[in-house]
Amino acid sequence: MDQSTNSYLTFKVNDNIFGIHVEKVVEIKEYKEPKSIPETLPYVTGVFEYRDEVIPLIDTAVKFNLGKINLTSQTCIVVLEIINEQKNINAKVGIIVDTVSDVIEADPEVLKQIEDDYKPNYISATYKQGDNLVMIINANKIFSAKDIIAMDKAIDEINTKG
Repeated sequence: MDQSTNSYLTFKVNDNIFGIHVEKVVEIKEYKEPKSIPETLPYVTGVFEYRDEVIPLIDTAVKFNLGKINLTSQTCIVVLEIINEQKNINAKVGIIVDTVSDVIEADPEVLKQIEDDYKPNYISATYKQGDNLVMIINANKIFSAKDIIAMDKAIDEINTKG
């Protein structure tokens, strides 16, 4: 069995702990101020260059309806590779998190699955870690196909301007 099968990177957003499957994590980067883009989704703080690409940077607290990220020396960017299964769209996004905690190993039997009709639908399970509750995120459900297309369009406009 693959070692990463049940591995989740945990991170904090405004006192909430989230976990995301390590297979979705491309890299963890130091926070740098993004280049702002006009008329975009409310949770998109801007874009930044990642290798040879320009990718959107998401204020995770705004996206998760938890206020705004308070920038500190521990704030970082987690670069994710996501797939919108409805439209078969692959995309990279950067999410701003307060701090990255660690990688946990969670057997599927100990994850408490969330019902399909629960909102938001990107939280797929919970995991009890000591006194903390870790909300497990399905990275492929964080953004709708419409959101990904809107972010791509904004980036395309920046690339054509220059």
